[in-house]
Amino acid sequence: MLQSMRDNLKGIGAIIVAAFFGFIMVVGGIDFFRGASGGSADAVAEVNGKKITDMDLQRAIQSRQNMIRSQFGDQVPADLISEEKLRAPVLKQLVTSSVMRQAARDSGMVMSSAIVNREITQIPAFQVDGKFNLQRYRDGLRRLGYNTASFPKTMERDLILQQFADSVSDSAFTTRADANQIVALSMEERDFDYAVLPVKGLLGDMKVSDSEIEDYYKSHQAEFKRPEQVAIEYIELKPSLFAANVDVSEADVRAQYEQEAANFQAKPRRHAAHILIENSDAKKIAEVQSKLDAGEDFAKLAKTYSDDLGSSEAGGDLGFTTGDVFPEDFEKALASLKVGQVSAPVKTDAGTHFIKLLGVEGTKVPTYAERKAAISERLRNAQAEQQFVDALSRVADLTYNADTLKGPAEELGVPLETTAPFSRDGGTGIASNSKVIGAAFSPEVMLDGNTSEVLNLGNDDAVVLRVTEHKEAGTYPLEEVRDKIVDRLKRDKASQQLAASAKALGKQLEDGGDFAKLAKAQNLTMETADNTRRGGFGQRGEIITHAFTMKAPGSRGSLVSTFATGDGDQVVLRLRAVRPGNLGQQSSEQRAALLQQLSSASGRAELAAVQSYLSGKADIEMTEKGKQ
Repeated sequence: MLQSMRDNLKGIGAIIVAAFFGFIMVVGGIDFFRGASGGSADAVAEVNGKKITDMDLQRAIQSRQNMIRSQFGDQVPADLISEEKLRAPVLKQLVTSSVMRQAARDSGMVMSSAIVNREITQIPAFQVDGKFNLQRYRDGLRRLGYNTASFPKTMERDLILQQFADSVSDSAFTTRADANQIVALSMEERDFDYAVLPVKGLLGDMKVSDSEIEDYYKSHQAEFKRPEQVAIEYIELKPSLFAANVDVSEADVRAQYEQEAANFQAKPRRHAAHILIENSDAKKIAEVQSKLDAGEDFAKLAKTYSDDLGSSEAGGDLGFTTGDVFPEDFEKALASLKVGQVSAPVKTDAGTHFIKLLGVEGTKVPTYAERKAAISERLRNAQAEQQFVDALSRVADLTYNADTLKGPAEELGVPLETTAPFSRDGGTGIASNSKVIGAAFSPEVMLDGNTSEVLNLGNDDAVVLRVTEHKEAGTYPLEEVRDKIVDRLKRDKASQQLAASAKALGKQLEDGGDFAKLAKAQNLTMETADNTRRGGFGQRGEIITHAFTMKAPGSRGSLVSTFATGDGDQVVLRLRAVRPGNLGQQSSEQRAALLQQLSSASGRAELAAVQSYLSGKADIEMTEKGKQ
């Protein structure tokens, strides 16, 4: 099957497919490899009888929204993260994930619990100061709707699915002919000279009449379309707004510390490393035991012998555990060790372990100086949280039927914020949030003038809003775009005036004139661009793009072209040489890196083909809820 798909996915077409598929993977993240994980009984789809629930879909949509926000920040287009926009593609990915997971299961792939646990402990969201934190882990799972029993199972399924995907994509390769063809195009170089005839110096002399402005406005109405817009005022409630005004006394901090010290119970965090021997290979176990008995370095032995690929390169380092991260027998053996001591062989479902205790933390009562900052922050946050809860319980009543949110904001002790007008595509800041946009454009808020319901934006962030301005969709009035039209018309006139000079200069070049001297005579600067490749920004990007649209000069020596840039400047360009990219001219390191990149792209293309093939064979049924 793979070979037949390889035959149909070679060449530049494969790279284009791979590039697109790679983008989907990047945007999808781990949710691409996530499928039914239990939860709500409402199925949105069934894949070979396996349900994908509405909870699975909501989790995946939220994860995708968070990933997009991390890429775009506050400037994320609201339409890009709306549930309506994401629902269909995310559900499609969940279906594909389910198909792939079933294929992985049918192929007999498994994942050791040691690797699963290690991956969990290395997730940054579950760490504090770079170390695994059990409370952070539990809090994170609770927010995601998981528990400590279900999450490792979901993680295991994802890792197995990733293993299956890697087994497909890692089998791909790129031929030298493919590489040569791609390099010839992507690394093509061109030599050219150019001079820019700017319109700036002429703009002051250009005259534009009122009739010209009106005629341009009437004939370019599409340029001046204005979407329906609203501006809002809003109250945002979050604990951080109240924390800044909370004063925590030294006495309160000291009292809290004394209580902590009196109730302190040592909760040691043990730093573990291991050497894993899968399948309990007796010969290999004996060999490792012999070398440990001889005093050989544990970390070096882990790199050589451990079957845990995830930790072996780190000397077997698994990070910290408070006693419930690793299998029970593993934790018991670890707890019985002294720092620096190595256990006898310990068997778990993953195989046989040699366990080393690297260190222990959390066995002594911390000093007041060590705890002061953390206690102060906790007390401040606790008071701020209470004030937030109080404000949240009052805001709906205070804002109900309010003509303005100024009074409620003062009553709650928070600022009243406003936005500039924005469309249904969203604006900046809070106006990019899909819930805010939806509420602002709802008929009861936008048309009836009501205050919105309290919107839960997540992570203890709530908003209530009113529309302060509503602009119907239409065309910007001439007065608002007049300056823009005048500038455009002046640039067009100046550009047309310069076009004759540009063509005259181009003709002189075609007749063999010296470009540098001719340019200097007209107070222009000739720029030389040798060994230039595709790309670039602004006006230079436009010039490079035009240079690469020209035919190669061949035996004629050079070709001359004149054209206008987007801002009206005229350009005279002389193309002197075109050289296709040559793989052979790259260094051995560059060739190896390029072939690796192309193989990776080909691997992604093959993975896409496998997914398409498996999905075509699968029995996939969308429920009525999934079709919504």
